[in-house]
Amino acid sequence: MAVRVGVRDFRENLRDWLERAAGGEEVVITERGVPKVKVSAAAAEGLLERLVRQGKVTAPTRPRRHLDPVAEVEESPVTDALLAQRRERDY
Repeated sequence: MAVRVGVRDFRENLRDWLERAAGGEEVVITERGVPKVKVSAAAAEGLLERLVRQGKVTAPTRPRRHLDPVAEVEESPVTDALLAQRRERDY
C-alpha cells in the first residue's frame, strides 16, 4: 500500500521520504489532497527477474542457444535459405 504525503511535507523531509521509497514503500505525493506523483525504488532487477519473482513466468533452465546467421543465397527467399541451413544442421 502506498503512503500519501503532502508536497510541503515531502519537500521538508525529502531525505526521509526518499529513504522510505528506496526501502520498498511507494510514496504518493499529493497537492491539496490530489495525488500528483508516485515515488518508488529504482528497479534493481530486470524485467525477467521481476516476472519470475511475481510468478508470472518460469526462469529458463538452459543457457541461450545462438543460431548461426542465415547464409546468403542468390535469388532465393530468406525463408528458404533459413530452412535449408537448419536442415543441414539437423535442428
